[in-house]
Amino acid sequence: MKLSRRQMTIAAAVTLLTGTAQAQFGNLGGLIGGGGKPSGDVDTDVKNFLGKSINIERTLNAAALAIVAAYASEADRAKLQGSLDEINKATDPKEADAKFQAVSESTSAEMKKLAASSELSTQTQGLSAAKQKQVAVGVGNFLWGALQAKDLVPTGQAVMKGVSGNPMNITKVIPVKDALPRLVNAMSLAADTIPQFVKVMQGANIKVAEVSSSSKEEKIESLQ
Repeated sequence: MKLSRRQMTIAAAVTLLTGTAQAQFGNLGGLIGGGGKPSGDVDTDVKNFLGKSINIERTLNAAALAIVAAYASEADRAKLQGSLDEINKATDPKEADAKFQAVSESTSAEMKKLAASSELSTQTQGLSAAKQKQVAVGVGNFLWGALQAKDLVPTGQAVMKGVSGNPMNITKVIPVKDALPRLVNAMSLAADTIPQFVKVMQGANIKVAEVSSSSKEEKIESLQ
C-alpha cells in the first residue's frame, strides 16, 4: 500500500521516537523506568494514553506556572493566571494539546533561568509566605507529574511502535506522537531544575512534601 506524504511523515516520527527512546532517557537518571503494556487495540490504547497524559500535562503546566508566577511581576502574573485558567478549562484533546505546548515552551525557559540564578535563594527567602507555599506546591506537583510521565512514556512508545508497520493505524497515534516529546522534556526539566528548587526551599525552612508516583497532586487554580 502506498503511503500518503502525511502518513510517511508520521511513520518517520514513529520510527524516530521509538528508536531513540533509550538515547532520550539516558540523561534522566532515576526518573527512567516503569510503564505499562498496550492492549493491542489502537483506539483503546490511544484513548487510555490521552486520558492519563492530559491530566499529567495539565498538572505539569500548572505547577510550572505556579513556580514562575511566584517570582514574576504583577503584570506578568496576570498573564500567567490567564494561561492557568485556559489549561484548567481545556478538555478537548486538540485544544489541550495546543495550550500545553504553548505553556510548556514559555515556562521551561523561565524555570531553567530561575534554577540557575545565583539570586534564587535570596529571592525565595524574600517571598511572602503565600508565595513560598505556592512554590512548594508547584515543585511537588511538577515532580509528581515527572514521575507519572516516567510511567506513561514507555506505554506511549509501545503504542507507537505497535502501529509502525500498519499504515491504516498510523494517523490514529498522532496525539500520542505529539504528547510524548513534551512528557520527555518535562522529565528532563524536572531532573535539571527541581533539585535546585528543593535545596533552596530547604535552606529557607520551607516544607516540601514528599512525593511519589502513588501520591496525589494538589489542584492549582489561582496564582499569588
